[in-house]
Amino acid sequence: MSTSHYVVSERSESVWQFSHKGEITGPYTSREAAVEAAISQARASLDADSEVLVRDASLKTVTVWQQRTSPKG
Repeated sequence: MSTSHYVVSERSESVWQFSHKGEITGPYTSREAAVEAAISQARASLDADSEVLVRDASLKTVTVWQQRTSPKG
């Protein structure tokens, strides 16, 4: 399970944002733009295991991107 989540959500009609560790980033004019920005930030982070999730108005959450590192051993 990931320890670092970037959660994309619709703040109001046609206004999207994402949050990570309590910090909100946005606004974005589309879901796709918010997802792309969240993925970009997740890739640039130092978090080895991260996920981008999209949460809809009914609070259903779907994982749309994952970054995983292989366990060393």
